[in-house]
Amino acid sequence: MAPGGPPRLSRREPERDPSSARTKPRERDRATCSTVVVCNNYSFTGSLNYLPKEEQLANMARDDSNPILAYHETTKHSEISLRTSGHYLDWDNKPSAFKQYKNRPSTALSRQFPHPKEASLKTIKDNRSKPTKNPDLDTMAELLFFSAGLTRKMRFGSQPYYMRAAPATGALYPIEVYIINGDIPQLNAGVYHYNPLDFSLVHLREGDYRSQLSAKSHEAVSSSPVTFALTSLAWRNAWKYEARSYRHWFWDGGVIAANLLATCISEKIWVKLIMGFVDSEVNNLLGLEKHQEAPICMAAIGTGLGTNARSVRPEIPALHPDVEPLSRDQTDYPIMWEANKASELPSADSVKAWQQGYKPRISKLSHSNATFQLRPLKPEDSPSLEQTILRRGSTRRFAQQAITFESLSTIVDAATTCVPLDFLPEGETLTDFYLIANDVQGLPSGSYFFNPGTKSLEQLKTGRLRHMSGYLCLDQPLFSDASVVFFLMADLPHTLACLGPRGYCAAQFEAGVHAGKIYLSSYSVGVGASGSTFYDDAVTEFFSPHAKDKSPMIAVGVGVPSYKARPGRILPQLGQA
Repeated sequence: MAPGGPPRLSRREPERDPSSARTKPRERDRATCSTVVVCNNYSFTGSLNYLPKEEQLANMARDDSNPILAYHETTKHSEISLRTSGHYLDWDNKPSAFKQYKNRPSTALSRQFPHPKEASLKTIKDNRSKPTKNPDLDTMAELLFFSAGLTRKMRFGSQPYYMRAAPATGALYPIEVYIINGDIPQLNAGVYHYNPLDFSLVHLREGDYRSQLSAKSHEAVSSSPVTFALTSLAWRNAWKYEARSYRHWFWDGGVIAANLLATCISEKIWVKLIMGFVDSEVNNLLGLEKHQEAPICMAAIGTGLGTNARSVRPEIPALHPDVEPLSRDQTDYPIMWEANKASELPSADSVKAWQQGYKPRISKLSHSNATFQLRPLKPEDSPSLEQTILRRGSTRRFAQQAITFESLSTIVDAATTCVPLDFLPEGETLTDFYLIANDVQGLPSGSYFFNPGTKSLEQLKTGRLRHMSGYLCLDQPLFSDASVVFFLMADLPHTLACLGPRGYCAAQFEAGVHAGKIYLSSYSVGVGASGSTFYDDAVTEFFSPHAKDKSPMIAVGVGVPSYKARPGRILPQLGQA
């Protein structure tokens, strides 16, 4: 997602400047470190009791009191954590970008599928279109391609490299898509895995399993002809990002969901995103390997238009498919799986309680120097969703040029629309939008908070903050050059109090969906975007006191690209083994 495209380091070259990792962590056991950072007249001070990363991870993984918070605190980025990391990228052991089953039949998807022709901004903003279409196999091909399909092919050395319809952290694409469906035109009821390389559905189970899945998740599954399940193959992202990659499961799943929502709206198909489900039941249904792959979210597609699933079948037998290994070796990060275990829901009753657990936050009065009412462009004037998705990429260089306030308003207006999630009451969100405006015509440079009640940007700080926006995003010049950098934040204490450990996953995922909407709406108005990680505590401190007790979930830079990229396309090999 961020500074997109495949990494370009040489084999076994350190991921960061070698000089920043010369002091081995074990030589600094239990040293107390403090930092003072001065950036453009704003300073940060912080201290921490330093432990070697390996020992920190092990200790936190053994802490049973709150594995989710232990995970969150341990995987925060700081200048110290980056400069003392000895992590390097072993290119000879890079995981495969595709999950390949052995000896499983498959159904080829047709390349003659419909394309989403609705104006893109209308599809990004609208989540209430009246459903009129019952999906068939060609429609499923459209939904799969425009949410997770291959749109660009490049070569690096002798190896082909594929980019996809939705962004992913490090362009590593850890998300897999599974389909659980009743009988639909051209496809028998069953459980399938989507293979984007062959553009096919791999057969995993025969028969209609919607009733079992509905009983362990949400009633919408039973009345929907098709449900997509998004999972994360953990090692594919952990190869580069280590334990912090658990957060990326939800970011990368969220941006795919944003594409899926918009494509469904374009086709007048209702979709419900579901994060409440019995994890062990979904794992078993899909045949996921323990501590290798885990479910993130489900999407019930065509709710109310399908034939209701038949009564519950007998217990689902175990499924152990033979799968090609991702790479020669894998490194385990126990703290990720401890956190994921803590977030699991063990029973149908716990699922129902969780889905009803969220209580709206009590809004606080804002104290702002100035407010700026949004002035969004007309959504019907935007390019088609097909054009927008194929145009989308992760911008690698911004030109330090201004965007208009109308363009920024349009992005904010579209990206902040509510997400149809099973645990959120209508009109509610876990995500707050903060931003640094570096160069926006008609908006003073400074930091802002978006107030959804008044549809306005509230000014928090004034001044030129390019260095700050880059510093907060791990000192990356790309985010100093951006016209605007969004920081999507969540009130984790409130979220965890309502939703427990799974609330952490929900906050990360919803922020990922909103980030996906930022991407789509940015390309809809003709500018570029790129996602980023960040120095966690520095972001909170910079936006405080307004953001006190809030934690950054994801950052996205928006601006004018300094180059012209070719749009993606429907690749000619799709549908051919």
